[in-house]
Amino acid sequence: MGTERVDKGWQAKGLEAYGDDAILGTLAHYGITIDKPGFLALAQTAYPLAIAMEWHEGGWKGTGQFSRFPAAAAEELWHRWQPGAVAPTDVALAIINLIKDLVDQLDGKPDEGTLDTRFKVVEAYLPRIPTEPETKDRFLGECFGALTDWMEPFDGMAESLARKKLDALADRFSALEEGLLEQRRGISSAIVRAVRGDETAALNDVFAIAMDASREVWNRSSAIDTLFDFEALDRVKQATLSLFDEAERLKDLELISWCVETLAELLKEDPSMPERQAIRERIERIAAALGPEHGEP
Repeated sequence: MGTERVDKGWQAKGLEAYGDDAILGTLAHYGITIDKPGFLALAQTAYPLAIAMEWHEGGWKGTGQFSRFPAAAAEELWHRWQPGAVAPTDVALAIINLIKDLVDQLDGKPDEGTLDTRFKVVEAYLPRIPTEPETKDRFLGECFGALTDWMEPFDGMAESLARKKLDALADRFSALEEGLLEQRRGISSAIVRAVRGDETAALNDVFAIAMDASREVWNRSSAIDTLFDFEALDRVKQATLSLFDEAERLKDLELISWCVETLAELLKEDPSMPERQAIRERIERIAAALGPEHGEP
């Protein structure tokens, strides 16, 4: 491997301005020796940000403007050596661009002719997201990790658009959201319908999702959260106890913890609940087994 390296202006120029040898030489200079076959081997099981994290943990010595070089290098090499491959940050950037345009719509600003394109870019990515569960989890984990600062507007966008009577946009965004996230399937569109005035039927559908044992468990938990938001506390109780049974059957500690915390919050909201003592005792038993950080009754 040669001694060629990127210069100090790499952030302004972008790594696409540099050759392979310069990028690899810079990685080697700061402690990471990798070549194309080695990188492509990593890319079989990891996406760019995970690769960059592995490099950081493997002895990266860069500081200052080179402290974040691994992430930029991993992204650039990913696209350069796998033409046409989709990285999680590609989807994240497309979502961010869409959210920016939709926020403008909520603020009453005119569409400058980009909104439909923003939607189409994200929609075109949906069938290209991996479907194998473990790979999909890794992909979406990186995607939404890159969306950390944008999750609040993303989570509430369909509802916000519906409240502004931007019905076509609300429907299109809720379809996109449900296509992207299994746990939102049937939920986002129901919230939009509830906001439009069809609350009874919408919450009936959400409750059906929450009680549907064939559904993915986090889809059911998302339905319960929605019922909580609409203060349908009796249904929250029934659905959470049902999901609690499933969580204990599966021995799913994360789901058990979620159920404990949800039931504890429910008892605070409805202190006169007839089943309070039985639920409290169940929470205490499970919380004691899990540890004090998993919810207090």
